[in-house]
Amino acid sequence: MLSVIILCGQASPETVVRTLAPLVQASVKGLVRDVVLAGPAGSDLTLIADHAGCAFVEAEPEAEALRCAIAVARGGDLMIFYAGHIPEAGVLEELEDLLAVGLSPAGGGHLRRATPEGFLQRLVPRLAPAVGLIAARELCSGAEIASFRHLRSLVRVQKALRRRMRRII
Repeated sequence: MLSVIILCGQASPETVVRTLAPLVQASVKGLVRDVVLAGPAGSDLTLIADHAGCAFVEAEPEAEALRCAIAVARGGDLMIFYAGHIPEAGVLEELEDLLAVGLSPAGGGHLRRATPEGFLQRLVPRLAPAVGLIAARELCSGAEIASFRHLRSLVRVQKALRRRMRRII
C-alpha cells in the first residue's frame, strides 16, 4: 500500500480538496494507506486534513516539508506529487500492476508527468513537467533532500509511467 504525500505549496484550499477527491477510490481499492498534506504554516490545510482524515505537516521550504512528510508517512512505498494535479483514467490500474510487482529500493523510482499541454509537449511528451514520483520509502527517507527535483535525482528514476496527471488549476 502507498503512502501519498501531496506537496501543497501555495495551492488554494479548493485545489487541495479537488486533488484529494480521486484518492478516495484508490483508498477503497486498498492502494492508498494514508495521505499526508505538506504545506506552509498559516494556511487552511489543517481544517482540510482534519476533515479528510489526513496527516498534515507544516513546513515552509519544500525540502523541509518533504523530509517531515516522509517521516510521518506510514507506508513502505511513497507516492509524492504536487497539489493541483489529478490522475488520468487508468492510473489506479497502473498502480495496482506496479504494486503487484513490488517496488524495491534497488529498482529506483517511477516518474509521473503532467499531461502535455502545449504543441511542443504533445510533440515530445517527455518535455511535460514531472509532477509526481513513486518510490520505495528506503530510497527517500535516508537522503538529504534539497527539493522535489533533487529527490527525483537521488531516487534514480527508472522510467516514466504511461498514465499522466492532469492539471486542474
